[in-house]
Amino acid sequence: MLNKTLIKKPTLILFVLMAFGCAGADAQLDQAVLKADEAAEEVGGDSADKNPLVVYYSRTGNCRMLATALGSQLGSDVEEMPSVKDRGIFTIIGEQYFGGKDKQKPFEKNLEDYSSIIVVAPIYLMKFSAPGRFFIKEVIPEGSEVYVITMTGGPPPASAHEAIKEMATEHGLVVQGVHGFQAGKTQEEFDNATRDFLEEHELFGFSPDEVAPSPTEASGEKEESESCEKQ
Repeated sequence: MLNKTLIKKPTLILFVLMAFGCAGADAQLDQAVLKADEAAEEVGGDSADKNPLVVYYSRTGNCRMLATALGSQLGSDVEEMPSVKDRGIFTIIGEQYFGGKDKQKPFEKNLEDYSSIIVVAPIYLMKFSAPGRFFIKEVIPEGSEVYVITMTGGPPPASAHEAIKEMATEHGLVVQGVHGFQAGKTQEEFDNATRDFLEEHELFGFSPDEVAPSPTEASGEKEESESCEKQ
């Protein structure tokens, strides 16, 4: 009988110690999970507070008008790619057919301060223009979320869009979409087309009721206000 008692007591003590140990481990695990959740919420909150950045190259003004419309609709910053090349037809042929590279000044904005980068640039000779290629390959940080919007004189070529997606992916970017617009519009037409585009594709949580007035609308409102003041 004594032997059985001696055996039971250490077993009971061991059981109690294990129970307390498991309880302590569970408490530590709960704390770790809570801290992880808080960290995830903090990161998510920072990302939610960021806006996209529109970066464009424009030789004839079409991409500039499109970028302006996007920035106005989204309430985001708009920056021009700092290309320093004087781009004529022979320069374009050299870049598109023979792999010539663009030359750009250092980009002043910190791209990591933005939720995503919207690259706006033309397609020349069925291939994405050199400034757009340079910005994707050399400037945008790896892991960034990007959207690419091209400009063409006719219907956007699907093969060029697929090549753009492959190029950006190879350089470690997260491509959310490659879309195309046709040149030859006024600023007002670009404003309207951009609004329809954002609403159709449901990008960036776009809501037509919440956007700032487009540049042409704002100009019209100002003129109407001035007219009313004069009356």
